[in-house]
Amino acid sequence: MSQKILLFLSLLINIVVFSQETDTLQTAQENPDTSIFKGGFSEPIDRMWELREPYKRGTFSLRAHRPNYIILSRYSSLPNRQPVSLNANREVPEYKNFQNIEAKFQVSLKAKVLQGAFWNKGDLWVGFTQQSFWQVYNGKMSRPFRETNYEPELMFIYPLNLSAGKFRIKMAGISVNHQSNGKEELLSRSWNRLILMTAFEWGDFAITNKLWQRFTEKGDDDDNPSIEEYVGRTEFTIGYSRKSHIFFFSFS
Repeated sequence: MSQKILLFLSLLINIVVFSQETDTLQTAQENPDTSIFKGGFSEPIDRMWELREPYKRGTFSLRAHRPNYIILSRYSSLPNRQPVSLNANREVPEYKNFQNIEAKFQVSLKAKVLQGAFWNKGDLWVGFTQQSFWQVYNGKMSRPFRETNYEPELMFIYPLNLSAGKFRIKMAGISVNHQSNGKEELLSRSWNRLILMTAFEWGDFAITNKLWQRFTEKGDDDDNPSIEEYVGRTEFTIGYSRKSHIFFFSFS
């Protein structure tokens, strides 16, 4: 099978649709002429962050955070067989013969630890995301995990519900975020960020935006000098809601 066919199949598999059937909830009745919660995306956003009273589920209960998925096959034209560091004081790791095709999966959960922090509004959450790249088809190397990234974070979310016509600002938040591959110094990659978050709604569409500032590290402590130049400084996610399904597109 040619690399072009493998690449096509990999791209096809990588179209991940995050879909979730909505639970049955006893919701409060709202005046259809005055309610600002009429957009097609209001319920998913409210449910995701429990912004309104009918959706609040209390504290210390696990919920899905980011999309949870498994991709059985993905193709990379340039797998990182020879890691390097922009930190001149770090040695160069050994070369590893990774394959172009591998599996990928992500597990992401969150839990509310404090509800109604200010004037009975605003919640404190903790979240954890693990993303792994698995060389499951690389029998010659004993099918290793090429890379696993761990991302714990502490988030404060405050509901806003401001509207101008069909455009609505649903919430704002702030997060302290750590991301690391959990490896020793030679292969270590980690950084810490302060993230500002907002969520907007326009009809059946929603836009979430994250804008971050990295906490400065100096000298040998910096695993990733200039990482912002590679992963950017902001992230946009556009979502479309149709019936019980939600389609997402993210870019940074």
